Amino acid sequence: MEFENLDNESENLLRTLMDKGYGENIQGYAMKYLVENKYVGGIEATTMSDLEPLYIFTGVCQKGKSYFEMKKKYEIEKKRLSHREWKIAIISAVIGAIIGLIPTIIQFIL
Repeated sequence: MEFENLDNESENLLRTLMDKGYGENIQGYAMKYLVENKYVGGIEATTMSDLEPLYIFTGVCQKGKSYFEMKKKYEIEKKRLSHREWKIAIISAVIGAIIGLIPTIIQFIL
């Protein structure tokens, strides 16, 4: 499953933008990142006097709407893979230990 995690600032901004109305001015590099990667729609309104990029918020795109749902699915899948890897490691260790004990067992039988 392909999923791109957002940094904390971008994720918090996306969460707040879900409830905001259209037409608000939002400044910052997190907003620029969200617009460039099509999480939200925005019109660039940066002027020469602005220190950070300025965007007029036009709405949350589908990628932004489904981000938190996809993040939850990704974390569940990641946890499931982690459990599977642990099971494989434990089973491999047990099999290795049994194979290592075979000469000792044969020695006791004979």
